[in-house]
Amino acid sequence: MIQLRVKILAFKEADAKYLDLGKKRLSNMLPEFSDQFQFVDDDANILFVLSGGSEYATTQLVEKGKFYIILSNELDNSNAAALEIKAWMNREGIGSVLLSNPEEMKAYMSRYLEVASAIEALKGKQVGLIGNVSDWLIASSVEKNVLMSKLGINLKQIDWKSLCSFEDAETNADFLGEFEYNNEEEKINASKIYNILNDCIKREKLDAITVECFPLVRQKSVTACLALSLLNDQEVPAGCEGDLASIVGMMFAKEISGSIPWMANVAKISEEATLFAHCTIGTKLLSNYEVTTHFETGLGTAIQGMYRYNDITVFRFNGELNKAFITRGEVLDRPRYATACRTQIEVKLPLSAITKLKENPLGNHHLILQGNQLEKLQLACGLLGIELI
Repeated sequence: MIQLRVKILAFKEADAKYLDLGKKRLSNMLPEFSDQFQFVDDDANILFVLSGGSEYATTQLVEKGKFYIILSNELDNSNAAALEIKAWMNREGIGSVLLSNPEEMKAYMSRYLEVASAIEALKGKQVGLIGNVSDWLIASSVEKNVLMSKLGINLKQIDWKSLCSFEDAETNADFLGEFEYNNEEEKINASKIYNILNDCIKREKLDAITVECFPLVRQKSVTACLALSLLNDQEVPAGCEGDLASIVGMMFAKEISGSIPWMANVAKISEEATLFAHCTIGTKLLSNYEVTTHFETGLGTAIQGMYRYNDITVFRFNGELNKAFITRGEVLDRPRYATACRTQIEVKLPLSAITKLKENPLGNHHLILQGNQLEKLQLACGLLGIELI
């Protein structure tokens, strides 16, 4: 159970009796969470401003890089002090939120506990990089130590040569039943790739994978698109091109939102619509689809489908995991342009988001989440000290 570490802030001369009153006052304000309150002198994540005169003390105990929930009420100049504290924290670049209404507090605390639990669930997970980060992804590599220190995720790099060879791989009968395609040979080839990747996941005890897939295309004329699609449908985040920033974002988004997002290229940006496209996507995210060939090469197999949802959230980390792009979007169309990867959506984005994509992008691939995940993603980034661009 996530503990809510609370520091009671009061005027300098406040005695123990008055501080105990603050504990009771907070517990009465939020009885649903009283069992999770842990009253502390330092390393708090919740600051209950009990009275005026507590402003300076706050400056001595908060730290940059952490996120704080500031709670206040209408008694003893609590709100007045909380406003001064919030203004100072904003000026100093310390993440915080100020809540003064009990109903607002309850809703936020529930969301906070949900998000904090999701972040905690990432710790100890393992992601496999099969091959290398593709050489064109010059802004999408993540260092192993950064990933561990920021999210507690362990990165395993796995050489293609250590896996079963394509020639020796077996056909997967269950896989063949998952996809309808009139080219049986290509479907068999895709099932072999699935077996190779799935065996690696089991052997290495991986929770997610990202695959440098173009060597497969060049050497064997096969693609991993169908295999990755099925893995995502089976709740294993699976990305392509060895994109570490994206697969980490997929793992993060899965824990925060409860579903694995779609990783897509930004193929066009305009005020009217932004085009997102890619050749692999979990089929559960589609209302219908067909299997076709890979866009860039015309080889192997890929998914061309109709994205199921209209209301979406677009999300991406940078390679240092200290910045994130998050915005709402509305799907306007699901085109089938011959000049982009197979599954496509045209999305209406806020003008501010379009400007950020053009002038301050964090990279190419972005993650498409179903529904409105904005507040939860923003809160999660705040808790981790990740700057929202």
